[in-house]
Order: sequence, then structure tokens, then C-alpha cells
Amino acid sequence: MSEHGHGHDEKKEHAEAHDAHGEHGAHEAHEAHDAHGGGHGKHHEHEHPPGVPPWLISFGDMMTLFLCFFIVLVTMAPKQDAGLVAAGLGPFVAALENKGNDLPMMGAETLTAVNTYRKRFGLAPITEDQLIGAAEISEARDVEKLVKAALRPYSEMMHPLVAEFGTDSAELTAASKRYLDLLVDTLRPGYKQILVLEGHADDAGDAFAHDDAWLAAARAQSVKDYLVNEHGFVPTRVEPRAWAVQVPSIKTSSRGVDARLVQPQIEP
Repeated sequence: MSEHGHGHDEKKEHAEAHDAHGEHGAHEAHEAHDAHGGGHGKHHEHEHPPGVPPWLISFGDMMTLFLCFFIVLVTMAPKQDAGLVAAGLGPFVAALENKGNDLPMMGAETLTAVNTYRKRFGLAPITEDQLIGAAEISEARDVEKLVKAALRPYSEMMHPLVAEFGTDSAELTAASKRYLDLLVDTLRPGYKQILVLEGHADDAGDAFAHDDAWLAAARAQSVKDYLVNEHGFVPTRVEPRAWAVQVPSIKTSSRGVDARLVQPQIEP
């Protein structure tokens, strides 16, 4: 073999040995790195500081949902007027500041409380006349609601003379109690019904200071007490009433109590 060929073979063997040594070194380095990394990972696994408590995350999510819901309501409102909020908060704060005081707040004090919140909403202050006008409008609206409720259509079932009394007396007789026992299922108020008991009297004497209205009211109250105590009627569904001035009528007695089972009509 020539010297040239022999030298070539030696270079080839030297290169292969070098490659093998490099692979071995890389392999050892990789294993050493893995071992170090594993130990490092275990080290952090034991010493990692605690994170955010799970309950705090749930609480934050809940508050975020509340905030989003509030924003949606404000966005969908037909009229976004900060003045409405200020007008509502002002009187409320005035009442809150007066809580515990024996005397009501003076007009100037209430006006100061209202204007304080109007200023926070960037609104101009109002005068005392404007404040009084707003209060009068609010009272008028309350009266309007009561009138509409009173005039709302209704249907009723009339039961004349469910109880009769002796002269100048509001004590139920045995006969009246037996009659009420027979009518109890018919008189018992159902869903949204009210049993109205109307007392009548034109025979008040010394026992009731000759006051017919007082005697009439006492008779209606006696019937209510009997129905509530003996038959379990709901007290808030039974209303005793009396005529201030007795009006003669052939349909009822001036010494008894009439009953009306009232059913308000449900508005569509």
C-alpha cells in the first residue's frame, strides 16, 4: 500500500474516534443536565410560595359579573340621566342624616344635603322652592296611586245581615254565632280576596255614649274577632268598617253586620 493511502486511513480513523468521543460527551452532558433539571424542579416544587386562594378567584368573578350586569342595565336604559340618580340620592341622604333626631331637618339642612349630591354628579344646585315643588309632586303621585287603587274595578259577593245584635250591644248572640258557622266556607277570603264587614247602628245608648258610629264599628269588630279566633281567618284579609252616618235601607238591618267578599280584577 502506498504512503498516501496509509495516511488517508489514519485520518479517517482519527475522525471517527473524535466523532464517537463528541457523541459520548454530548450524551453525558445531556444526562447531567437532565439530572440537574430534575433536581431543580423538585427543589422548586417544595419551596414554591402559595398562590391566590381559590375563594378569592370566585369572589372576583362574581363581582365582575355584577359590574357587567350593572353596565348592561345602564346601557339599556331609555334615558341615561344622572340627575335622576342625584334627585333620588339627595332626599335619601337627607333622611339618613336626620336618623335618630327628634325633630325633622329644617329646609336649609335638607337643601344642603340634596345639593351636596347634585354637586358630586356635576349638576347645578337647586333652590328651596324647587325642592318644595319636587316634594309636592311626589306627594301628588302617591295620592294618585291610592286613588287609582281605590277606583280599580272589582267584583263582590254580598252577604247581608250575617250577624244581628241587641239594642246598644256589640256582643254576638248565640244565634248569630250559629249562622256564621254555617256561612264560614262562603265567607272565607280566597286568593287576593278581602272580606269587608260593614257594621250598622242607630240604637247606641249609654254603653257607647250614644255614638252610633262607635257601636257600628264595635259590631263589625266582634264579627271579625269571632271569624279569626274560632275559624282561623287571616286577620289581614278581614276589614271591619262602620257607617259614620246610618242610611236607612230595606236591604239590611240597622242593628247588624253585612259582609262583602271583594275580588279586585286583575289588570291585563
